[in-house]
Amino acid sequence: MLLKHKIPLLFSFLLLLSLTGCDAPLKPGELSLRDGWMIASTHEVEGDAKTITAGIRQSGKWTKTSVPTTVLGALTESGEYKDIFFDKNLEKIPAERFKHSWWFRNQFDFDGFDQEKENLSLMVDGINYRANIWLNGVQIASQDTLAGAFRQFEINVSSAIKSVNNVLLVEVFPPQVRNFYMGFVDWAPKPPDNNMGIFRELRLKRSGKVSVSHLFVAPDVNTKDLSQASVTVSAELRNHSNEPKEIEISGKIEAIEFRKKVTLKAREHQEIRFTPEEFKNLHLKNPRLWWPNGLGKPELYTVNLEVKEKDQLLDSKSTRFGIRKIETYLNAKGVRGYKVNGRDVLIKSAGWVDDLLLRYMPEKDAAQIRYVKEMNLNSLRFEGIWGNNHHIYDLCDENGILLMVGWSCQWEWPDYIGEELKMKPGDENLPINEGVDLYAVRLTPQEETLFSDYFRDQVKWLRNHPSIFTWAGGSDAMPKPSLEKRYLETLRKYDPTRPFLVSSGAFESTLTGSSGMKMNGPYEYVPPVYWFEDQKLGGAFGFNSETGPGPQIPPLEGIKKMMSQTHLWPADNAMWNFHSGRKDFNTMKVYLTALENKYGQPKDLEDLAAKAQLMNYEAIRPMFEAFVINRPKATGVVQWMLNSPWPEFYWQLYDYYLMPTGAYYGTKKAGQPLTAIYNCFDQTIHLSNDAPAGVKNIKAGLRLLDQNSKVIFEKSEVISLGSNVSRSWLKIPELKGSHQVYFLDLKIRDDRGKVLADNFYWLATEKDQLDWSQYFWFYTPQKKYADFKALNDLPAAKLEATKSVKLSDDEYEITVKLKNPSDKLAFFTELQLNNPENNKAILPVFWSDNYISLLPGEEKVLTVKCRKSNAGQKEPVVRIKGYNVTESLQL
Repeated sequence: MLLKHKIPLLFSFLLLLSLTGCDAPLKPGELSLRDGWMIASTHEVEGDAKTITAGIRQSGKWTKTSVPTTVLGALTESGEYKDIFFDKNLEKIPAERFKHSWWFRNQFDFDGFDQEKENLSLMVDGINYRANIWLNGVQIASQDTLAGAFRQFEINVSSAIKSVNNVLLVEVFPPQVRNFYMGFVDWAPKPPDNNMGIFRELRLKRSGKVSVSHLFVAPDVNTKDLSQASVTVSAELRNHSNEPKEIEISGKIEAIEFRKKVTLKAREHQEIRFTPEEFKNLHLKNPRLWWPNGLGKPELYTVNLEVKEKDQLLDSKSTRFGIRKIETYLNAKGVRGYKVNGRDVLIKSAGWVDDLLLRYMPEKDAAQIRYVKEMNLNSLRFEGIWGNNHHIYDLCDENGILLMVGWSCQWEWPDYIGEELKMKPGDENLPINEGVDLYAVRLTPQEETLFSDYFRDQVKWLRNHPSIFTWAGGSDAMPKPSLEKRYLETLRKYDPTRPFLVSSGAFESTLTGSSGMKMNGPYEYVPPVYWFEDQKLGGAFGFNSETGPGPQIPPLEGIKKMMSQTHLWPADNAMWNFHSGRKDFNTMKVYLTALENKYGQPKDLEDLAAKAQLMNYEAIRPMFEAFVINRPKATGVVQWMLNSPWPEFYWQLYDYYLMPTGAYYGTKKAGQPLTAIYNCFDQTIHLSNDAPAGVKNIKAGLRLLDQNSKVIFEKSEVISLGSNVSRSWLKIPELKGSHQVYFLDLKIRDDRGKVLADNFYWLATEKDQLDWSQYFWFYTPQKKYADFKALNDLPAAKLEATKSVKLSDDEYEITVKLKNPSDKLAFFTELQLNNPENNKAILPVFWSDNYISLLPGEEKVLTVKCRKSNAGQKEPVVRIKGYNVTESLQL
């Protein structure tokens, strides 16, 4: 029996476009071939391309899937491999199965195509790593040329298409040693299939005999007068016929229209441009500008292009774009900074990573970008994978999230492309830029060409996204001059609207000068004082393109999702290490040692998880805050990382399942546009305003309490702050006593007493001290730990709480009013939103604040939102517990 696979959306779409008569209008269109696929190993099914094209026999060897997907992603989604992220199940999957090619097969009808009048192309956005492709038994692409994970291809299939029973067959070959594909470096384990598959879309593009592609809008803004801007519109036209064509191409941007007539020779490929010099209406007055998060609304426009021949529509194309201007500079100390629309922007960023199996998860992507925005970050760094499609970029465009997009260090170290890294004994601790200079991969001329083609294809694919503010040519290394020259030529030709960054590391180019970046870590746990004290490595000066305080253990529920009960406790074991990073980051020892010294030996897993959130918060907040108060000496910081590709303990502000950690809320607090900040190195308070406008007559206040909640110092002052300003305010008194804990409460209020921003710190009389006599490339060790063990014996406090619920759109919005009626501080109170049926955490979840402390008699109002569907269509339960709160509450 033959299996026949349909693509319902595609079939109905193309049926709509069918020609019913010789004079019927053409209706060009484009559709992603997502559904109806089946995959099988070429070593597990019989038949060659011809017999498999003819039909598939019913067999368990074939697995239904959708595209984009990797082979392992498809097998996991189908249930063939279960719970692969639990325990060490990933290691049990046989790698041998993925050392051979795999078939991807689809079958569909395509009624009404007229080869005399129409053109049909198969658009290949991304295959890892090589592929042969057949359509109806005709080979239309060969692995000799269709190779390279980041190459994109257009294949004319007009002569191969049929009206019924079309079979598209793709044979995908896995990457080999020294192939340049996506990877997860030391962030996560390597999937056994090496991400082999069709990891981006396959699309069918239907048009008349003239098609339009690569539509691009290049904006320019007068930064001295933001009421003036201009746009240049370009596109590529291709005549697919053997005769010349006289066509009209017209465009529209809202009320702005422009058009011109073009003559194309037979088979000619031509770029067409609409410039503001030629079309005066492309000069815009009072444009709606695109701004990054925190500085204004990220306004978007849409441009539509149509190609007609004697009023017959041949093709059309549209895209969104934003009007903004990106500028970069090196300051007097050689530090790189960035401006958007003429305004200096402190880049508050984190490193994005895709799912380990490269699965397309649009809802999860949307939740993560919402997290980024709500954490007050304004940027992400994309290193190496760059997403399944445009969806993640669209989300960043809509939410004002700037993107640094660049190649991965996966390609820069021999061991990550399957070769041996032969490092001399003693060189393991070299700084990244020195190590790369000695041991980096040296490219052949052919590989340079591949990289250049990669870059060109990706730039043309993504350049309309206003969120992208720079293209990075390297991560741990930089391209040699011959390759950099080709990158620069690509940008000159295809994207002059944003600057090129030669490397995210500290390098000096003979063509473009200094990168102006630094990449000196740390990547492992360091105490809060590091960021304020350090003036040589990763501290708060310059632009630190990847750094952070290392591990972030998730809350208890997230830990339990990773491993069996027998491995949960004690924590320092092989299973915990397996769910850590790789190489130098394959253990939690540094982090756990610090936690035990600072907060005391955890008595069980629940106690460890609670203390971990406290340390996560305490570790991440000062990193961002130190960069905030040190601007303009500091111009940017990229937390390594934002998220995780699989369930783990390392480098994440929220876990794989979208559970925010204490680091999430520490980041959110540090990123407040208007804020008061404590510098734990010199015990000073700083006031900062990173908002678009200045503030006047606001009241800054502080209260310092001892561990018995007695106020020992307080101060308030009415002040004004301009925009993009940070200044020192005052120094707190010296803390007295031995092994004592103090609390610092900072608030900024308006002239009516409303709290505009707050910040709360716990301080110890025994302070963290770093051992500057030692150096490791990924962290600076400690010689003394701050002693917060007195927190374990705080006087008990009570809380009172109420909630109110409203439903808007598909979201629950819950307001929680908390009150501390006692005369003791309620410290580090955690609120969790739970499903009432199973009492599991509802994820994703969007709290206005969390892990909060309430002074005696203080009231606070928090809000939380979640999707109704994620709550099981039932009103969520709020669970409240605190570090020293005697009774947990449930609302």
